[in-house]
Amino acid sequence: MANGVFLNNEKFKGCEGNMATKELTTTGRPEDLQATAMTMALAIVVERIRNLPKDDKQDLYELLKEIPSAETNEDLEQIVIGMREILDQAPVTLQKLNCETPCTNGVQKWIDYVGDKIKQLREARGMTQEDLAEKSGLPQSHISRLESRKHSPSRATLEKLAKALNVSLSELDPSAD
Repeated sequence: MANGVFLNNEKFKGCEGNMATKELTTTGRPEDLQATAMTMALAIVVERIRNLPKDDKQDLYELLKEIPSAETNEDLEQIVIGMREILDQAPVTLQKLNCETPCTNGVQKWIDYVGDKIKQLREARGMTQEDLAEKSGLPQSHISRLESRKHSPSRATLEKLAKALNVSLSELDPSAD
């Protein structure tokens, strides 16, 4: 792959960089347009994977390993939903917060509260982490990290969990209102 990617016996350069481009000129034929679209899509996916945090890359890898063992279309669909959840995350931007006191205590308290609440609601419904993962479309390892207070959930993740647990978003996160 270091020298390019082959698709329909045509070489595409640059997949190892930020952009994939076709060496040959597009003639406008449907086959050429389809190949160009596939190349662009591949370049986007490669770039998104490259920019994922390490834990998300590991979750994506674990989901990919599950594909061959998917026994039903529903199993495969759940894997795809989990992969999309990981890959469709909005880019994160960081900015410095001006706090007079350390901000990490407040953020950590919020992470602790949300993690405990997820676990409490899940257990009250007799669900395992795997059950909640399946119902929410999130990887089980992600739910485990949330419940063990090792990860801060995004709003999209909280919305999926709230729906799966049949509660309002504000019940998981009081600051959501």
